[in-house]
Amino acid sequence: MDNETAGTRLPDMVDIPRTIRRRREQLGLTRAEVCARAGLPLKWLVELEAGDAPLSRAALGALAVALETGVAALMSGTPAPGREEPGPSDARSLIPMSEQECHARLATHEVGRLAGGTDHVPWVLPVNYTSHGRDILFSTRSGSSLADLRGPVAFEVDDVDRYARLGWSVLVIGVAEPVTDPAEIAGLTAAGVGAWPADRGELWFRIRPGRVTGRRLRPGSGRR
Repeated sequence: MDNETAGTRLPDMVDIPRTIRRRREQLGLTRAEVCARAGLPLKWLVELEAGDAPLSRAALGALAVALETGVAALMSGTPAPGREEPGPSDARSLIPMSEQECHARLATHEVGRLAGGTDHVPWVLPVNYTSHGRDILFSTRSGSSLADLRGPVAFEVDDVDRYARLGWSVLVIGVAEPVTDPAEIAGLTAAGVGAWPADRGELWFRIRPGRVTGRRLRPGSGRR
């Protein structure tokens, strides 16, 4: 899971910009050279090293490749030479993710796209969700378009960093069914993971995955 977009959250952002700047200077690279390698805006890197710019997991991965180190090294403050996941030096590439990694990434998000069809009419709706083991759980209000949901569905979650041009996508193909156990519903409601628009007539559903697939985009190093 130590790759350019893995992990559930970034550590304290006070030290990471210092580590990035220190590694860049160790390699004798200018900010412009790093940005050319990583495909990132120069203004953003200047602000990042000053501690004034946000940093996503995807952008951190691009910087790790450009700085010839790994994400874990930048996060730990000890950027030793060498990449965690070597690959073609000049090509971005789509990397298939294991089912374990797909579930780990699903656990980092709260909103996905649920897709199905009724009377030969396809539909896609955003839902907020929670992961429980391999299952996906979500709720809807009584009388909504999802209240009678049953059977095969597709569920997709993604994360994209447009500056780094990196990201990942996970697709779950499974079967949706209502959650009927009162104790389980009470636990989900008490945990506060229900639909964002609160409703007293809340209905809970579970997606039991049949197939889980995902891909992530690995950046090239930018070397020539």
